[in-house]
Amino acid sequence: MKSIKKRLAVLLGVSMILSVMCISAFAAEGASSGASGTSATVISAFQSGFQSMASDAMSMIAVIVPIAVGVAGVIWLSRKAMSWFKSMGQ
Repeated sequence: MKSIKKRLAVLLGVSMILSVMCISAFAAEGASSGASGTSATVISAFQSGFQSMASDAMSMIAVIVPIAVGVAGVIWLSRKAMSWFKSMGQ
């Protein structure tokens, strides 16, 4: 059952990524003047799509990492404090 849920989640994620890439390819194709539908246009659309996804991912990581480090520090400190108090109580 768990394997089916994982597969479904992966399939959904892949389909979402592909649909976003197709939308950016269509937008780039519509914006170009001249020979539309050439491989250079499609390659350019994929490059710009991947570059924008990479920059968005790096922006999210830059926001998430400091928060995650702070939360991990609080959890680690609370565990150490609890073990210290338990050792004092014995």
